[in-house]
Amino acid sequence: MMRVLSFLFLVFFLISTVYSRIVDKRKCPEVRAVPHFDLSQMLGDWFVVEYYASAEEALSYSCMRAVFTEDDHVQAEDGSIEWTPGVTMNFTYRFADDPIGENLLGNITWKVDLNEPAHWTHSEITYDGIYNTYVLDTEYKTWMLLLHCAEQREGARYLSAFVLSRKTTLPKNVMAYLRDKLPRYDVDIKYVFPIPHDDCSDKPAKSDFSPILVEVGSKTPKRPGVSYNVAFGH
Repeated sequence: MMRVLSFLFLVFFLISTVYSRIVDKRKCPEVRAVPHFDLSQMLGDWFVVEYYASAEEALSYSCMRAVFTEDDHVQAEDGSIEWTPGVTMNFTYRFADDPIGENLLGNITWKVDLNEPAHWTHSEITYDGIYNTYVLDTEYKTWMLLLHCAEQREGARYLSAFVLSRKTTLPKNVMAYLRDKLPRYDVDIKYVFPIPHDDCSDKPAKSDFSPILVEVGSKTPKRPGVSYNVAFGH
């Protein structure tokens, strides 16, 4: 009888362990943002040195930079202006395999609750309610770790993470420390890619909202109407 009970207990334990590892990909993970966060100290220029996005596991980027500024208002989902504290991230980047080397730009503005300044929210029609951003950890003068998550009306959630640095690189021990934090938030570490900043000569950044196409069997992003003349060996 004791052997039977022991066996049943073992089976129950194994089943519980398996189910505890099943992650609901429709829901955002539970996140505790860094406590005692000082928003003013993290403002300014950052290099994105590593990047993860659940919906972009095939594309890679280079020369990705972000500039954070503080705002006194945000734009609501219906286009109206809400006078409340906010933070804006303006960012520039390139597709690593783009032979033209275009600098593209974008921005996003979050609402900030000053009672919880390390958790920012952004409303957008595409998402089911709130696009959440969390400062997971930071040493304001050198590095910062951000996690973004939004639950969509249909399909899987959108989850992304940024490792940011005030310089183009971070020491290996710091990178290891930050990467170790990500799996607990369902980030697949094998898809956390480095962002090189080796050849980032200044070119005017431009907004580009045309579709990006990646042909079957290729990782090179292309845009309709753009001529890609690449002469190899010259």
